[in-house]
Amino acid sequence: MLVFLFVTIICLFIYKWYSDRQWQKKPLRNFPFFHRGKLFWYSRSVATTIGVFCKNANDEWCVLANQRGQGAPDFKGYWNIVCGYLEHNVTGEENCQKEVFEETGVFVPISSITFSGVNTSPSENKQNVGLRYYAVLNGVCEDYKVTDENSEKDEVSDVRWIPIDEIDSYTWAFDHENLIQTLFNDCVLKNKVA
Repeated sequence: MLVFLFVTIICLFIYKWYSDRQWQKKPLRNFPFFHRGKLFWYSRSVATTIGVFCKNANDEWCVLANQRGQGAPDFKGYWNIVCGYLEHNVTGEENCQKEVFEETGVFVPISSITFSGVNTSPSENKQNVGLRYYAVLNGVCEDYKVTDENSEKDEVSDVRWIPIDEIDSYTWAFDHENLIQTLFNDCVLKNKVA
């Protein structure tokens, strides 16, 4: 009887492992669902990401970043440039402005926000479609008070202007260290923003 129970448990374990592996091989697809009598489609989410750049009092280029707090859904303790899911009834630029203010306390004028590209890779960031932006602020970093007081509870644990030369000293979520370099080199420097 004990042998039969043991074999049954092993078979169930193998079946569960195999069926989980088969599900992972199937591609995800959009699917319809009804809510309150209306047809909706479930599909990939859209997120905005913005690199906000400014020079500090030492004339060094810096990027505005925040450290993910214990209330963040993933990558707790890692750093990221400002990002968030695109909300209903706003443009990408408006979403960036709102997210920057909520996560860092810095107000970025819409006129300073520039679209830089789209990331549609299904192998990155939970298959989210990423709208990428950048902004270059006038003055120096020290002119802009940073705070996490507008963010969701425990979403952000620290906010800083990080010199570009020091980004390798931080642990970044979502491959943001490479995105920072790309936005800085291809957008800020190439446009000769001084």
